[in-house]
Amino acid sequence: MLRPYDPARDAADFLRLQNLASGHGVSLEAFLKAEASWPAHHIQQRAVSEQGGAVVGTVGLRSFDYVPPNWLLLTLAVDPAARRQGLGSELERWATAQATELRLDGLAANVLDTDPASRAWAERRGFALHAHRFASELDLTKPYPAAELPPTLRLRDMTNATEAEWNSLEALYGDLLTHTPDLAGQPRWTPEALRLALRDSPRLRPEWLLLALDERGETVGLCHGAPISTGIYNEFTAVLPGARGKGLARILKLELIRRAQVAGVQRMRTNNHASNAPMLRVNAALGFKALAGSWELRRALV
Repeated sequence: MLRPYDPARDAADFLRLQNLASGHGVSLEAFLKAEASWPAHHIQQRAVSEQGGAVVGTVGLRSFDYVPPNWLLLTLAVDPAARRQGLGSELERWATAQATELRLDGLAANVLDTDPASRAWAERRGFALHAHRFASELDLTKPYPAAELPPTLRLRDMTNATEAEWNSLEALYGDLLTHTPDLAGQPRWTPEALRLALRDSPRLRPEWLLLALDERGETVGLCHGAPISTGIYNEFTAVLPGARGKGLARILKLELIRRAQVAGVQRMRTNNHASNAPMLRVNAALGFKALAGSWELRRALV
């Protein structure tokens, strides 16, 4: 039986199946905290499939800043014991009907790159490969060298940052995002989206939002970490073109590693677009170990 998602009844089952499909280990506490802070202007629609009183399938559509305007991210999962019964197709039809009602331009979905059967299932329903991303993890129980800055640079974080400093950072962050492979060809994030990702984020740790400044006080690089259930997630690391080739990305990551270790964090995770060879080299040199990555699949609706 397909029915609307009920947060009071279904949160734990929804999370269990979504973790299974995504390979994540999000805790129920973290999930509920994120739910409570979900922006009112963002779309989020969900349904579950039930058999014998047990939730065996979940589907959701939600806003996601890394997909094009008027697209939503589709999440769909079926319990392994309930597969090959047509539940996935039923959930996909629900999602398509919702997308049609919302007059969306398209849907995106992420599938583990260790699960070619699910990718093939989606491709039979009109989805096509858009991007491949690698996931990796760093063991923070090991020692790492200290970050050694050139004398012309200094590091700071966003602790006690002023309104003007936040405005400046968010503008720079937005500029840098437009040059990433993940957002190639997409519009610049709105000021509201940037603010929500940074100063107003429920996961904000200002001491984990690092900036590298030159002699004039201009920001030439940044590194952003956020807490997750398994430790810390390195959201974004970027260096401005004029400051590249000096090892600054490595320096910023080493300082983020040090601060995470001081906080007692034992694992750092990150994701990188398969075409981002420079950052993949930096991570490999630091000792990040590969995890299951993901394929992003997209289906245009117009």
